[in-house]
Amino acid sequence: MRRVALVLPLLFGLAACHNRKAGPTSKPDYAAVKDRAEKSFNEVEPGLGEARKSKPAPAPAPVPETPAPSSQIGEKDAKRGCTWVRADATIPVGGNESRDQARARAIEKSLEAAMRDLLGVDVNQRSLDFQQESLRGQTNLIESVLRTTRRGCIIDQKIIIDEYRDLGTCRQCGFYVDLKACIKERPADWDKDFIVELGLSRDRFMEGDEARISVTPRRDAYIYLYDVQMNSETSLLIPNEMVPEAKVKAGQTWAYPDEEAAKRGVHLVAQMPDDHPPLSAETIRVVATKTLLPAKLSDPAKGGYLGVVQRLDSAGIEWAEDAAAFTISPAKEK
Repeated sequence: MRRVALVLPLLFGLAACHNRKAGPTSKPDYAAVKDRAEKSFNEVEPGLGEARKSKPAPAPAPVPETPAPSSQIGEKDAKRGCTWVRADATIPVGGNESRDQARARAIEKSLEAAMRDLLGVDVNQRSLDFQQESLRGQTNLIESVLRTTRRGCIIDQKIIIDEYRDLGTCRQCGFYVDLKACIKERPADWDKDFIVELGLSRDRFMEGDEARISVTPRRDAYIYLYDVQMNSETSLLIPNEMVPEAKVKAGQTWAYPDEEAAKRGVHLVAQMPDDHPPLSAETIRVVATKTLLPAKLSDPAKGGYLGVVQRLDSAGIEWAEDAAAFTISPAKEK
């Protein structure tokens, strides 16, 4: 893994104390002070003081309602064996939310609806809290972190519409996404207990922080780790020159870097992308297979992570996956 995750900025309050000379004190006449203040206020804005006494504070504006996500099952892709599902979703946009944040959340909602309605199951997912992370200035799509369900997976997707929309009388308060996803159901003889779980030492990093990844498969498996950036650029972390093969026994947890790798000086360090964004949001993905993969299947150079998934599917290889989101913020200047 070349990069690792985010740290939220911390806000520190500063307070100053000033010494005052001691002098004679008397108990203040609070009623007189209040009367003088209201009199002065009414001289500047006549009637406002009395109006404020009688009028309650305005209630906060209600959150605009959004329509429920919807989907429509379409044609079958005979060549790849997946079914195209068109789905859309509208999400309310926060006041400080960037377009990429809103777009990513709307895509997630649309994909959830597509998977649920075709497979009849809830999507098992884990994603960044896009609403909270400060991702302003990013122009690339934040990748949705959808985990494969036990019954199917998304092997392709196409965005049709992505735009701001009105929510009732609130102008441009929502973000709308209309997409098509090609979803493939697992074969009936698929090992439904073939599951892999991925963990990160934490999900927020500053540049230069060290990270550790843990992987636990429920079956004996070969492990492949990928780092997926916001623009879908994908790096293969494991296997590599130092760790040419990672085979893990069922139920055991394998960590990277492990003790052997650490002895050889292997470290997993968080690094910002070369274009120096204000914040980098990425994902670590793991693919577990029961057989050793040839490099032409596991190499993400062609098509990124989605290309790897498509090649595994075409080869008919039984596999499991998991994903974890993380962010990286620039190191503080000394």
